[in-house]
Amino acid sequence: MALPAPPAPQSTAPGGRFQLHHPPRPRPFAALAVAAMGGGLWLRSCPTWGLLTVAAAAVGGAWAFRGNRQRLAGWTALTLLATAGWHSAVGDLPALPAAIQSAPALRGQIAADPRPGPAGPQLTVALDAWRQEETWHPAAGRVRLGVRGTPEPPPARGDMAVFRGPLYPPQGFRNPGSGGYAAYLRREEIGARASARWPGEVLFAAPAPGEMPALTWRNRTADAIAKAAPGAGGAVLRALALGDRSGLSPATVEAFRRTGTSHVLAISGLHLGILSLLLVPALRRLLGHVPGLALRGAVVPTAHLLAVPPLVGYAALSGFQTSTLRALAMAALLLAGTALSRPVSHAGLLAGTALLLALGQPLVLADPGFQLSLAALAGLFWLAPALLERLPGGHPDPLGERVRQVSTASLGGRLRTAARGAARGLARWTLYSAAAAAATTPLAVYHFGAGSLAGALLSPAVIAVLGFVCLPLALAGLVLCPLLPGVASGLWGIGGAGAGAVSKILEQVAPVAPVVGWQRLRTPEGLLGAAALLAAATLALQARPRGRHAVGLALLGTALLVVPAAARHWIAHRDPALHLWALDVGQGQSVALRAPGGHWALVDGGGFPSGSFDVGARVVVPALEHLGATGLELVVSTHPHPDHLGGLTAAVRWGRPREVWLPGSFAEDPRYQALLDAAREVGSRVVWVGLDGHTDSLGPTPLWARWFPAAGENDRSMILRAGPPECAVLIAADLEVDGQRRLLATGDAPRCSVLVAPHHGAVSSLFPPFLSAVSPAAVVISAAGKRGLPAAQFVAAARGAGATVHGTYQWGCVHARLGPGDQWFVEPAPR
Repeated sequence: MALPAPPAPQSTAPGGRFQLHHPPRPRPFAALAVAAMGGGLWLRSCPTWGLLTVAAAAVGGAWAFRGNRQRLAGWTALTLLATAGWHSAVGDLPALPAAIQSAPALRGQIAADPRPGPAGPQLTVALDAWRQEETWHPAAGRVRLGVRGTPEPPPARGDMAVFRGPLYPPQGFRNPGSGGYAAYLRREEIGARASARWPGEVLFAAPAPGEMPALTWRNRTADAIAKAAPGAGGAVLRALALGDRSGLSPATVEAFRRTGTSHVLAISGLHLGILSLLLVPALRRLLGHVPGLALRGAVVPTAHLLAVPPLVGYAALSGFQTSTLRALAMAALLLAGTALSRPVSHAGLLAGTALLLALGQPLVLADPGFQLSLAALAGLFWLAPALLERLPGGHPDPLGERVRQVSTASLGGRLRTAARGAARGLARWTLYSAAAAAATTPLAVYHFGAGSLAGALLSPAVIAVLGFVCLPLALAGLVLCPLLPGVASGLWGIGGAGAGAVSKILEQVAPVAPVVGWQRLRTPEGLLGAAALLAAATLALQARPRGRHAVGLALLGTALLVVPAAARHWIAHRDPALHLWALDVGQGQSVALRAPGGHWALVDGGGFPSGSFDVGARVVVPALEHLGATGLELVVSTHPHPDHLGGLTAAVRWGRPREVWLPGSFAEDPRYQALLDAAREVGSRVVWVGLDGHTDSLGPTPLWARWFPAAGENDRSMILRAGPPECAVLIAADLEVDGQRRLLATGDAPRCSVLVAPHHGAVSSLFPPFLSAVSPAAVVISAAGKRGLPAAQFVAAARGAGATVHGTYQWGCVHARLGPGDQWFVEPAPR
């Protein structure tokens, strides 16, 4: 006999009528607060979207808050949070005093785990002293120190570092789309950058005995793991157990990143979740023997609350990384909610975690790792269940029915049932991984230019081995190390072998792992459009789809992805002006040109004489993508010096240009071999420009290139003029006085509106007759502002010739627009 349904709650209204009680509307203040603070952070780089986000939070407050007093209090709180986000976003980078910047020697403590770099470890040093003559003076501030070499023994967090060398501004390369690095430095409170060679320019010393015992124990344990499991496996095991990624090689980091499994290396929800699964049952069993707690029914709440301090200690051991803090906040909220018998919604959990961390550090909302972790959880909370509802057998039978089937079946039936259960579990696990990968891909493309598609297939296997085998072995070794070091070493050796095998497999798979790098996702509206499409797909996949909501979100997402991109494409093709961007590549030179009709060319690609840092892949190509380029029609190399040539190889492979122009004065030069190989790979036609010069066009814009025979390589570099004579750009490469004199002797000195200064504005390139002959209205200098470049004499001479001077050392990327007639201007390029 079926039980009758309970009657709906009723109340008697005036007049004797009955009314139904509707449940109160949810009041998602946490989500509104996060939106307000995120809008404040966005106001710096995207004012329009920042204002829209703050306005959306205010409108949501009007819907969520009841009564005038609640609305006033809620709007006041939202305004304060938005102001806090704005203040954090616009705050200047913490510059160090001038006396410290010019100090011959600096001393400080390594404040974070070293990170692997292309030439050596990258360190964050918290300064405590600087030296003047033989006296040490107190200092404060943080420096990002790049070490060139392989120190032995390797430095660790907590070690003392003493180094010498000049300090540089912390902004890095200031190009369109590079605001994320400045925000990263601001979050880390980095006041300067420095570089030191080991040995010779930097020394390291471990903490004194008895000083910082917890950190000393962590470093010793990391060394013990490295001895028990040498090689890549031990480095991965240290990252899993202690959050110490200093032992990872760049190849291992790149393999995990390209395969979409790098999240396993950061201590996050997976690690704290496994630790919670071990702690809570043990505490419940232990507390069950306390009569007072058992009689009062307080065993379960107490066990959940007592599990929080060990999680905090483990997070402290890992250094309170961003992913660890996010996982700790979420685990603490879940355990506290369970202990208090309070239901926690998925949306409230995500928003509450973000708000809890943002109150202490508002800039955490702008951290890409933090955003990716929340996006992955959103995919697990909403998209994965929607996918499971469409999976055959997505709703398994009740436990009792499954037990009855297994118990009454034959051996063959049991095996088939077990196989079906394993297959169903693998499918569910793969779908969860695919949901997390789908939710994080737009953010990965937005922040890093590419997102891995292999993570959906590889993550289940990687997590199964590293998360459920290697990590428990590593944690068991940490517990047993003080009492049974031999057993701990054996466990670490087994775990390291498994981690090493996974690392080798990923390094083999990484080169062929598919990635997505859609340029439209690298804009705020593209990111919101992708989020709207994911939400629409989630609603459409649910068992009871909300058709109108899904269709509306799909239309909104499509419009956000298509309309702004189409508008930018239409504007670029109808723009009658020639645009120039002198990219910030440090001491080198790289100039991008966009002709009317959306035709793109790149002249030089920057570079460094030594080191493996690829300026083309890391700086030039991302800047071109942010400017809207989808390819290149022409690539020009003025001469094969590394500060001009280094980045062109990656640019050619990315842009697939129709032609590559090279100066005939350097024909058969072996320094061009890598560039020639790249041109051959993509099918570009190589043109060696001869003594008579070469003329062509970039869309409707005429081009003229020429070089002159001379003794020095700088004077044999090729110059390029783009545009008609009355409104042209002249790129003078590294011409010095002799080369400029030879150009004037031909009687064909090209006049221009904008001159890209020869040889970065050096004294050796100062030739006043040349400046008078070309008569520029503006001079753009591509230099880093150090080692005497640009020279003060050159800047004064250019201004004396009636030109305005603009440099990448001042502004970062410089943008010049040359329209028809005399319509031109030069300005800093927005980032």
